[in-house]
Amino acid sequence: MSAQLFLTVVKNKVITLDKRWLVLCLLLTVSLIYWLDEYTGQLTFFAPFYIFPVAMSASLLSRRWTIFFVSLCSLARVQVFSQTFPVSSALMVFDVAQSFLLFTTIAVLAILIQRMSQRQSKYADFLETHLRHLRRQKRIKASIRRALPEDADEIVEVAVCGARSGGLSEELSNTVLQKTLAKAFRQGIVEGQTIRDVWIGGKQKVSVEFWVSMINGRVAGFFMLYGLDSMNGSERELHAMVVKDDYLGLGIGSAMTDFFCMHFKNRRLFAACKPDSKMMKMLTRRGFAFFCSTDNEYVIIERLN
Repeated sequence: MSAQLFLTVVKNKVITLDKRWLVLCLLLTVSLIYWLDEYTGQLTFFAPFYIFPVAMSASLLSRRWTIFFVSLCSLARVQVFSQTFPVSSALMVFDVAQSFLLFTTIAVLAILIQRMSQRQSKYADFLETHLRHLRRQKRIKASIRRALPEDADEIVEVAVCGARSGGLSEELSNTVLQKTLAKAFRQGIVEGQTIRDVWIGGKQKVSVEFWVSMINGRVAGFFMLYGLDSMNGSERELHAMVVKDDYLGLGIGSAMTDFFCMHFKNRRLFAACKPDSKMMKMLTRRGFAFFCSTDNEYVIIERLN
């Protein structure tokens, strides 16, 4: 804690010292302009150069210092002008007022330009962040492909992550079951069919599809689709969708959900979800609604639009 406090104090002192040096430089600049203006007399007119310290104070210093330099430059200009061209008191007051108004306008313009530059910088940062996000999403969408037999073991690893997070059945924590699933997944990928419990009861052989998102050569997430029955209809049920823990927060789940909805947009789509799961929430936002309950812990939702 003491080290952090020391660094904070040092940083504040450095900032204060920088401002003091800036104030000193601007004071020397005003003094130099005043001296040159007075020394040259009517030969040369240096008053326009007061714009520099006024603009610098408005851009880099506080309002108090800006008002100080606006006033100082106004008085310096009028002082030299009155010595070169003797005027009445009323005219001098008018000259002070117009000088103050002129330099105030310059200060305001400098502040507006600075704020505009800051807004442009923030907008550029936002645009760059957005473009990076779009490029990342494009890469993630391009990473989705049909699973290959050699992906089966990694798919099971991802499924185990889903069981730990509560998205899939806790039975997947069983090592023996994991080996059985890897074999079944590999066979399903090769044959395109598997045995499942159907809604009307009993078991039937239905079509099955495995899709994976490959990031840096590894399976970062997968989703599995079932046919509804042995009739081989066009309907599809999203039976599982999981992203590995190491790849959470990258938008892989959203990309796979969008891919599922768009790739099969001309089919009747269902999904088996745990109530209030991430998958159910993502699909609900994409037009899915409750269809029916099952005998286990899952509910069936259907795409309505």
